[in-house]
Parts: sequence; structure tokens; C-alpha cells
Amino acid sequence: MPSQDSVGTQNASLATPMQAQVQEQEPLNTSNDPKKIHSGDRVRGEAVTQEAKPHEMFRQPETHTITEEQLISEVRGIYTGLVMVEKKCIEIDRQQAQSKVELSQAQWQTYVSLHRTLLYEHHDFFLASQHPSAGPILRDLATKYAMPARMWRYGVHSFLELLRQKLPGSMEYMLDFVYLSYSMITLLLESVPKFRATWLECLGDLARYRMAVEEFDRTDRELWAGVSRYWYTQDADQSPENGRIQHHLAILARPDVLRQFFHYTKALISVRAFPNALKSMIQLVTPLMNINMPVQGVCFVTSFVTAHGALFMQAPVEEFVSRANVFLTTLRKEIGRVDWDRQQDVQLMSCNIAAIFQYGNKNAVVERDFTLKSRNPSATDRLAAMRWASSASNVPIHTTSSDLSSQLAFRASSLTFHTLIVMLGQIDDPKIYPSLHISMAFVWCLALNPAAVKRLEPLVPWSLLANYLNTLFRPDTIISKIEAESFPLLEDSTTHQLPEDFLIRGQAWSRLYYPDNFFDGAPTEDNRPLKEEPSTVIPRSHRCLWLGVRIATVC
Repeated sequence: MPSQDSVGTQNASLATPMQAQVQEQEPLNTSNDPKKIHSGDRVRGEAVTQEAKPHEMFRQPETHTITEEQLISEVRGIYTGLVMVEKKCIEIDRQQAQSKVELSQAQWQTYVSLHRTLLYEHHDFFLASQHPSAGPILRDLATKYAMPARMWRYGVHSFLELLRQKLPGSMEYMLDFVYLSYSMITLLLESVPKFRATWLECLGDLARYRMAVEEFDRTDRELWAGVSRYWYTQDADQSPENGRIQHHLAILARPDVLRQFFHYTKALISVRAFPNALKSMIQLVTPLMNINMPVQGVCFVTSFVTAHGALFMQAPVEEFVSRANVFLTTLRKEIGRVDWDRQQDVQLMSCNIAAIFQYGNKNAVVERDFTLKSRNPSATDRLAAMRWASSASNVPIHTTSSDLSSQLAFRASSLTFHTLIVMLGQIDDPKIYPSLHISMAFVWCLALNPAAVKRLEPLVPWSLLANYLNTLFRPDTIISKIEAESFPLLEDSTTHQLPEDFLIRGQAWSRLYYPDNFFDGAPTEDNRPLKEEPSTVIPRSHRCLWLGVRIATVC
């Protein structure tokens, strides 16, 4: 079994090519013969002489660059050792996961040392293969052989799960290994930026492990939760289409139920969806649906997520209608008192949009009809849109269908647009502009997909939307901007994004809304204002009005 000493051996092998070059120089002279003066002695003599001349500079030491052949040989040797240690780690983790025997202190130390060695081997592999002198083939080896994933799976995750399984006896070793892994991956984050997204997620996972094992010190637990959330938000900024990161953020959003639900639904309809989020969503909502509480005592958040629960759990239509009515009634009462500064209105509408897509179900009717088209509709699209618009008045509002998927889409759409109707009742209230904005953006994307919008158009409150948009016109409204075909970017600002843009960013449908490279150079979450600036009201109004004009061009 490899011991910690093997780390030193491997580190020595990493320096072997450099040592070989040094050994080619003249050997050290150990003779007492003054005639045989070693060149190094001459250098030392020159240094002494230079000390007497303060205005002269030392000559630059001779350096040798490592060659591609040396790097290839080095990486090959490192990988051979890495595979041996990896196999041993896999074997031990599997054996101990099935064993009920308590491990001794010596055994734990041996296993920690073995996994530490594997991490060191990976570190050496990454540094050597990503060396500045490495060629493209050498640099691609880490990706080709899935080295970041292997390091996390066999070097960190499997062993952490074993340590967690053996708690509380393994607590000391688990904490030590979490800290060791955390420091190692932090180092890789700085030295191997090619896999930055992977390192960020790994750091978030490690911080979450540390948070999970802290049962007594609430301050420490909240501290590590904040650290984990920091790394995940960094990763979400870099990989906004990754639904798995949204799932991680949902777990850390406790006890904020609405934010949790928002992240779960976003994980399901992200470009790279994370289907496992549905199970977590069911676990979140089921206890709330089983609570018997008078309607007067239910807050709008609880009534909202339980109405959604009736949707994705496919409850009888009577139960869904009852829960949806409770939510809408509660929302009408509380909408004037809710602190929308936390973007709860945007979260509500985003969850509703996810429901229309049946929470990422690949067989959803709207998902089938919704395609990623150009932002500039073709003549064919315009004609199709005109056909469904002209015939829309003939479609009964309570259309039924024997297709369960169609029924679920209809219920979700009803909930979505009835929620919007309540929002539109708040005339001249800038706090609901963000939710109006993303609702308009969604309708615009629907308008570019006639097959999809044909199913939903009867439920869209067109007249209320038009009346509300008319209230947004102000003396400083730039008519040419809202009538232009191009997206209304902010010309007098260093950033073009509004706060709600980041909430729907990465969702599959929103790709149709934003121009290419819209988020390039966007500030990370740490660099965004904690409180929305009043100056966002004008550009948001321009966005809503522009969307209204664009929708009118195809309807």
C-alpha cells in the first residue's frame, strides 16, 4: 500500500529532468590542489569582488527550459503512479463501505495518507500537463482522461462518503481531510484555471460537507453555508446553464422556501437540466401539502408552492383549483405589503414559467412546440402568428383535452397568467416591473413559436397588458428606442443587465430573448449592488415597452 513517503518520491521524479541538466555541469572539485579550482569557486570569488563595487549588478543565473519530450516523459511517469494509487483507493473505499467493523486509529491514518497521496499525484499531473511549455496534445490529456472528475470521485468524494458513513468515530479524520482537500483544490483553482468551473463546484461541495457535519456550533454552520454559497454563485456566474449548480443553491437557500423552490425549478428548465431536482422539490413541498391550516393563516409562499405541488404531483384538478384560488386570494391581500426588493415577484413568475414547461418534462406539449428560433421572425412565422391571432377569439377559455400533458400545461398556464393579472392590478408600482418584464419576455419568446403560443394565447390578458404598458410612457421615454428592432441596450452605462436578467439567465427559453454576448463582461454577484438602484426603472420601462411593440409586430 503506498505510504506518504511515495509523495516525496513522486515529487523527486517531477524534478528529475531539471536535475539531469544540472548534473551535466562540471562536478564539484573536492581536491586540495589549488591549481584545480572549481568554476563555482570562481563565481564566489567574483561575487566577493562585486560586493566591493556597489554600482555593479550580479549576472543572471543560468536557467534551462524544460522540453516537450521531458514533459511527456514526466507526465507518463506521474500517470502510471497515479493509476496505481487510484486503484488502491477504489478498492479500499468499496471494501470499507460494505464493512461494519470499526476502524482503528492506525487504519484511518493509513487511509487518509493514501487518499492524500492520490491528491498529490493529481496535483503533479495537472501542473506537468498544463505547463507553459506543454503542447496541445499534452494539455488535452486531462480532459481526455477526465482527470478533474476522477480526482473528485476517487480522491475526495468516495472517501468523504465513507467518513460520513462512519461518523461519529471518524469525525476527526473527516475534518482533517475536508481541510486538506479544500486547500489542495484552492491551489488548483489558482494554478490550473482551465478547469475553473469544476474547481468552484468542488469547493462548494467541500464547504457543504463541512457545514453538514457541524451539529453544535450554529455560527460555524452558517459560516460554512455562506462559504459554500459563495463558491456556487461564482460557478453559476461562469456556468449559468448548469442546472446542477441551481440544485446546490436550492439546498443552501433553507429556510427560504420560495428561493429554494425557485432554484429547484430553474435547475429543471436550465439548458443543461438537472432532473434529480424534481425529487428534492417533492421532498420540499410534500410536508407543506399535508399541513391542515385555515385559509386565513396560510401565507402566499406556502399557498404558492402547494399549488405547484398539485401540478407536478398530478393531483386531481379540483385540488389544484382549490389551492390555486387560495394562493391568488392570499396574493391579492399581501401584494401591497410584500418586500419585493428580494426579487420574490420574479421568482414567482419564473416558477410559473417552469410549470408551463412541466418542470422540464421532455414530453411536455409546450416543450415540444417551443423551438429556438431567430429573434427576427420570418415571413412564415408572421403568417402563422396572424392565423392563430385571428382565430384566437373562437377558442373557448375552458378548452379540455384528453391528453394529460395538455391538461397540465393548461392548468400551469392558467396559474401563470392569473398571477400576472394580480400583478397588473398594481398600477404605477415600480416594484412589480421586474415580474412584468420577464412575463413580457416569455410572451415574446412564445410569439416567435406559433405552435406553442396557440395553446396559451387564450389565457394571456392582452387588454390588461396593453393598458398597463400605456402607463409606462413618461416624458423621458425614447420612442425611437422602443420602436427599433434591435434590443434596447443601455447606452450610458457600463452594464446592460437588469437584476432580473440574472435570475432567468441560463433557462432554456430565455436564450431566445437575449442578444448574443449580452452577458459578456457582466459583473459577478459579488460586484452587483445589494439593493437595486432607482435608475433601473427607466431602462426596465423601455424593455417592457420594446417587448410590447415587438409582440405587436407578429400578432
